[in-house]
Amino acid sequence: MKIDNGNFENFEGVTAGVQQEERWQYPGSGYNAEEKADTLEIVPFAMRQCKEVTGANGVTHRYPLKTRKIDMADGDVTTRLQVVGIINDELHIFGARSWTARAAWANPLGGPYHDGRFEGGIWPRLMNHIKDMKSQHGRQTAPLCWQLKLIVGEAIDLTSAATAKQKSKGHPIIAESMAFVGPEKAAEYERLYVDEAINEWVAEWNKPAVAESTTPDTEFRPMPETDELLPF
Repeated sequence: MKIDNGNFENFEGVTAGVQQEERWQYPGSGYNAEEKADTLEIVPFAMRQCKEVTGANGVTHRYPLKTRKIDMADGDVTTRLQVVGIINDELHIFGARSWTARAAWANPLGGPYHDGRFEGGIWPRLMNHIKDMKSQHGRQTAPLCWQLKLIVGEAIDLTSAATAKQKSKGHPIIAESMAFVGPEKAAEYERLYVDEAINEWVAEWNKPAVAESTTPDTEFRPMPETDELLPF
């Protein structure tokens, strides 16, 4: 391939369109991710969820979480969840398709969809704490103001009527502690949130898409149904 760079005299460079393919392609952390540990400390920036359907032709369709099944393509439905946040001083994506990991983050605090085998989800509990900070102390915080220490809990029985013949266990993710990151870090993370356009990252899954392209760093296989203690 011949390349003609032309005349760069008086050219001062451009900023638009630079490194678009790398946008939001952060390293992965979570079950079956490359970086594993017995505990995980994360400052969560945002969470997003969606449904995916892979048809018989291999094409993957993505839908907003509340899309009805009759409005989706035919095929098995998989729910995905991702949390983007600071791990080891860098933005990572904590991703999950397995129910145990999703429940850890998103399990409702009550109501018909609450799963009593798990604690209330980390995200709704964090939102409640932020709300209490505002109403009781007049301090406006955001998820990026709080560092969570996560551990892997003891195995719980996940056997249901549908899987009664196949005993299965899972290890829930437990938020062991939460701490304010401090004013300086909160300001730093707020700037990073804006610079990385995290609001757009969340909104990306709020609209349907077809044949979404993904990278190994943000793909997570379902958690094996064994009683083995799995690290992050």
